[in-house]
Amino acid sequence: MEDAREVAVAKLADILKHPDDLNTKVGALTRKIAKEKATIDAQLNTGVQTQLDNVQGGLETLTLSRESSNKIKDNMQLIDRLCREAQSMIGDFPRIAKISRIHQNFVATYQKVQALQELYQRLKDLEDMFAPMQQDIFMYDGPLLHVHYQLFKLEEFRDKTMHQARDSPHDVIITLKTYFRRLDVLSDDFTQYLWELTRNLIPLVERDCGPTIVKLVKIIEAEETADEKALAARQAQTSHQDLQGTKGWRLAEGNPRTIKSYRVQFFEQLHQSLLERFTERLAPYRESEDWCGALDATDFIFNDLELVYDEIVPKFPKRYKIYPYFVLEYHRHTYDFLNEMVNQDLDAGTILRLLRFVRDYYSTMSTRLGVTEELLEPQLLDGQEQSLVDEYLKLVRSKLVEWTSNLMQAESRDFVQRNEPPDMSPDGQYGMSGAVDMFQIINQQIDVAADANQGKLLYLVVNECHKVMKDSQSFWKKLLASEKRKQLEEPDEAPEGFVEYVMAMSNDQIKCADFAEEILDRIMPMVEGKYKSQVQEKLTTAVDGYMQIAAGGRDALLDVTFNDIKPVFHELFTPRWYEQPLIPSIIETLKDYCQDFAAHLNEFLFNKLMDDILDRFIMLFLEAMRNKSAKFHMDVCLDKIQKDVRLSFNFFAKYRPVEVLEERFDVIDKVHTLLESNRRMIFVDYYSLRQAYPDVPLAFVEDILSKRDDLDKAALKDIIEGIKAKAREYEPDANTPPTIFSRIKW
Repeated sequence: MEDAREVAVAKLADILKHPDDLNTKVGALTRKIAKEKATIDAQLNTGVQTQLDNVQGGLETLTLSRESSNKIKDNMQLIDRLCREAQSMIGDFPRIAKISRIHQNFVATYQKVQALQELYQRLKDLEDMFAPMQQDIFMYDGPLLHVHYQLFKLEEFRDKTMHQARDSPHDVIITLKTYFRRLDVLSDDFTQYLWELTRNLIPLVERDCGPTIVKLVKIIEAEETADEKALAARQAQTSHQDLQGTKGWRLAEGNPRTIKSYRVQFFEQLHQSLLERFTERLAPYRESEDWCGALDATDFIFNDLELVYDEIVPKFPKRYKIYPYFVLEYHRHTYDFLNEMVNQDLDAGTILRLLRFVRDYYSTMSTRLGVTEELLEPQLLDGQEQSLVDEYLKLVRSKLVEWTSNLMQAESRDFVQRNEPPDMSPDGQYGMSGAVDMFQIINQQIDVAADANQGKLLYLVVNECHKVMKDSQSFWKKLLASEKRKQLEEPDEAPEGFVEYVMAMSNDQIKCADFAEEILDRIMPMVEGKYKSQVQEKLTTAVDGYMQIAAGGRDALLDVTFNDIKPVFHELFTPRWYEQPLIPSIIETLKDYCQDFAAHLNEFLFNKLMDDILDRFIMLFLEAMRNKSAKFHMDVCLDKIQKDVRLSFNFFAKYRPVEVLEERFDVIDKVHTLLESNRRMIFVDYYSLRQAYPDVPLAFVEDILSKRDDLDKAALKDIIEGIKAKAREYEPDANTPPTIFSRIKW
């Protein structure tokens, strides 16, 4: 009550927050609460009335039941009284009853003796009918039901006889058992024949012996009915032990039948037969430890279950639930087999095949047989798929590392020692076998994972392959840097063939990039949506990594090429340059290198390398103008520079388009124009150079002008001051991309 009061007060306090609420809200709340109260009262009245009606009906039923019980009791008492009165009305009733019992016993004894005399003949007839059936369980029209019926009657006769003789002397019982031994043997043989049929249900259907299965079911049903009657009699005997030995109720004596429990035995035999079927089908693969072959051989599961559903299920009563039984039996045997398989030392391919089998198994059960995964217990592999995936990835990782390490060791040995020239393809390109071999390994692992039809597994395998690719890239990056350093710093001690092997390595990196892109294009449709971006990112990163290594190889070729001719550039515009032509010797060296590059280098890399050589040539040419010993003798240097540029342009024109060369050589043209400009035009030419190349250093302009022999110090000072003033007036666009001057180290 206190809690209810506190809740009510709190609710009122929440509703009536202001003094004005007493005037505006109380009336409405009163009406609302009164209406709700009336509704609740009506519901309670209705509920109470319903309960009262139910109670009244129950009392009336109890009254009628009591009246009926009393009436039955009165009738039974009347029947008992009439029976007693009837006995007293008949004279000599006890003698008549005794004579009647004697007659009944005489008739029963005569029938028993006659049945015993006919027993062996009936057994012989049954044995003759049963023998052909026993020899061939696939007999289509065997008299199975007739044999069972006759045998059932004989067994019933035997059981009654032995029951009636239970209190006889021991020798009588032994004699009877001996007499019935032949029947016992035939009964046992017939039972074993039934279980033989049970163990061959599927072969019976395959041999078009469906009617035999129907007869088998009818026999089981008949025996089950007899068992139920016998059990009911025994239950009555147990419940009414006080009536045993009296004449009041014969059922209290029980039923002499031996309980057979054919239905239970049927399922036991069926279970054993399915286990043997599994063992027989998979035994050859177990012996040879061909686990993948064993998984492939399990197609019989689905074929058998389809056959069961189509041919066996219609022949059984629904309460047998024969189809779920077959499904669960096959599933449990499959479960046991997979657990046995998991405990073996499986290789990566077998683990992947096992994972794919589990997924396909559930899918086939659902689509082909209409059995959902929830109905199949226990769960295959007990949910250990992730541990198998981890084990598979561990094996993949170790194998990839092992194989690629061996490849890298062989490749690095060849790359460092260079005892033999690299491999050459039919089109003349250098290469090494490692790239192809490595991606054959990678493709094999990815293809196997893709066949497993598991998106996450495919992603994880791609991730492992990506790690191998990155390790390979790091390896080549370090090895290339080390060998390049040896080649540039200690060329006499470095083995020959560095250029050839760098071309081979660079070509291989382009191949690797192409292989990685092919993998990306091939597997993206197979990757699950949530993993697509991650797979694409990893493979794209791998492609970029290979392209970077190829670019590193290009830089190495560039450095080695210009390492031989860089000293010559230092003598340009010096007295030696005026005495003899130097650019032709540079061009000849470049020609030798570029011919090899064109013949043995990937076309894409070659074009990129020629752009790099062109840029490096122009940069060194411009840098040479600032050499300390450089001097521009205006009477001869301008023509000499033009000849050098023309010779260089013609050389590069063999490999690059003219429009590209004109764009690249434009900087030399503008510097040449500035160099030959007179005092009045020099500001205009500088402005033109600055507009085209906003990042041209002012110090560069001062240096080349200071090396002109036609300008004295005073004139040079005026020109430089004017150029500086002009430079302050010019504000280049901040978004202008850097030019070649930004790449030169001043």
